[in-house]
Amino acid sequence: MATGRRIPFSTYVVPTQSVEGEETSIRHTEYVSTVNKALGGKGTATINAAQWGDQWSSATHPLIQNWEEFTTVNWEDVLIHPGESGKITVSTSGIQLSSDGNDCAFLYVKNLGTASGQGLKLSLDGSNYKIYIPPQGSVNIRGDGTTLQMQHVKVNKVTDDTSVEFIIAK
Repeated sequence: MATGRRIPFSTYVVPTQSVEGEETSIRHTEYVSTVNKALGGKGTATINAAQWGDQWSSATHPLIQNWEEFTTVNWEDVLIHPGESGKITVSTSGIQLSSDGNDCAFLYVKNLGTASGQGLKLSLDGSNYKIYIPPQGSVNIRGDGTTLQMQHVKVNKVTDDTSVEFIIAK
């Protein structure tokens, strides 16, 4: 039996640009032909079998308090209860998602907001908010254990309250 768990992940980007027609009220999106291909990649992050705590994922459910209890329940089954699981509301001036001192192996944060004012700021060190996640946007980052340690992950709203889903695996 393996001593660690693995998280497969991928990113797929189609470069587009917004173009305004002769009439200023008409805009459309075009594929950027200079790139001439989709961009992206795949990878696998190996994480520890025992995580830093039961709060390493926002996928919690009243019937499943510990990650180890997910043996017969699929991730998708837990997230279908949006009123009970899978999201944390960001309504204050910053929420600490992780303050554990161990280096992060994988981070995934999705902004569940839908309105333009529901942007999200992400800090990997607990103080400098360098990453902006737009409404319905997400970011996944694979840690390297030396340069990109991500030990104190924190989120903050831009203007309006929003909600997030996350995984912080160490």
